[in-house]
Amino acid sequence: MRRWIALFAVMLLALSSTVVSAREKPHLIDLTTETCLENNASTAGMLECYTRAEREWDGELNRVYKQLQGQLKPKAQDALKQAQRAWIAQRDKEFELINVINEQMEGTMWIPVMAGKRTDVVKARTLALQSYLNLLKESAQ
Repeated sequence: MRRWIALFAVMLLALSSTVVSAREKPHLIDLTTETCLENNASTAGMLECYTRAEREWDGELNRVYKQLQGQLKPKAQDALKQAQRAWIAQRDKEFELINVINEQMEGTMWIPVMAGKRTDVVKARTLALQSYLNLLKESAQ
């Protein structure tokens, strides 16, 4: 019986995340990256697409960070600054891991895959900060 309840709970969770993601519009950076990848099937072309996407997500991260800082009280601003510094250190370690794993991979096709992994790291942080900003905006209404 518990197994069925657990299975049902997992199915509900999966369904609810599908409904939420269906309502969310894809980010412009994701759309332009997808178009770029469709038009650049070579390893070098895909690498350029992901490199550009990482730069764009980094720019978006900086924009969202500044907006979030502007919405916070001094104590929370300091907490965000400390968290961001810690995230940068973690990001750098994650990039090192990605690079070391990439060195073990055989074939050039893995180069853009690993570049995509780097992009995902920056995108995830951007979306996390954006969610905090959205919460603050919702609570102010």
